[in-house]
Amino acid sequence: MNNRLSILLKLTAGVGLIFLLYRFLQNPEELWQKILGANIGLLLLGALCYTGAVALSGIKWGILLRAIGISVPIKRLLTYQWVAEFFNNFLPAQVGGDLMRGYALAVDTQRSADAAASVLIDRFIGLTIFMFGAALGAIGMLIWGRPNGVPFSAEQLITMRLIALGSSGATLLLFTIIFVLLSRRLKALSERVLMKIPLLNRLAPTWHKLAEAFNAYRHQYRALLLTAACSAIIVLLTSANIWLIARALQPKSIDLIEVLVINPIIVFVLLIFPLLPGGLGVRQLTFAGTFVLIGASRDIGTGVGLLQQFIGYLVSIPGGFFWMRGRRGRIDTSVPRGPEGSVIE
Repeated sequence: MNNRLSILLKLTAGVGLIFLLYRFLQNPEELWQKILGANIGLLLLGALCYTGAVALSGIKWGILLRAIGISVPIKRLLTYQWVAEFFNNFLPAQVGGDLMRGYALAVDTQRSADAAASVLIDRFIGLTIFMFGAALGAIGMLIWGRPNGVPFSAEQLITMRLIALGSSGATLLLFTIIFVLLSRRLKALSERVLMKIPLLNRLAPTWHKLAEAFNAYRHQYRALLLTAACSAIIVLLTSANIWLIARALQPKSIDLIEVLVINPIIVFVLLIFPLLPGGLGVRQLTFAGTFVLIGASRDIGTGVGLLQQFIGYLVSIPGGFFWMRGRRGRIDTSVPRGPEGSVIE
């Protein structure tokens, strides 16, 4: 009962944020008309890009699993991934999907440590590539200007420089963490350093567990590179999803390279504010704010946020059916297993 009340309160808060944002729109009636008259073909293409990103995420995860000897049929991987997407869109925590797919794999293969490691390194690599894409886009626009030829205002120029600096710094930090976690010597050195720093020494046990989880991928360079390549395609697909939705509302309202710059910001905000189901309200506020940052319309940003969330709900609904089917009686429990619990195709 308490959980239901909590979810209801969070949904109410999300709707309240949308209503508050609605009050600050320049022309809400015009935006509503644009949403009703949006180009259906472009919205379907956007939904197709979103679906492709979810499917490729499952395939990408499978590459990491095969690298450590866990062979999972593609159908099962996609099932796990769609269940994760369902939880990401319908539950407050954006990391809820990662926990669900990791748990499902651990139960099916009896290799909980390897399952956790695969999910963690998948998330780290994905975030690194997202930030790298933002850095490239921001630096590119600082050098060559905006694709539409309109010069940046003084405020927009400062914002773009901050985004370029922040995304470059985040990329370097994430890459360094991955590099350290894949090196035994650097892991040992980092643990000794953490133990000597007040307050940070409390993080040493957590860092040690994380480092141990990454040991399985120390020499799996091909798998790591393929995962990074898949992540790059996913960044393009999710960015194309936002770009197509924006074009469906108002042609030439935003360029694809500008979406590449703001996409990681949206993802990052949803990760650090996992309070509302699917980021409802927070997502729309973030879209509106990031569109303004690059000189686009706040109203269009809000509309894109609403439609993108709606598409996310639709695409992830099958994950709910897979989850319910799994609760009634494990998904394909008859699949034979090989050594160490790996699934035989």
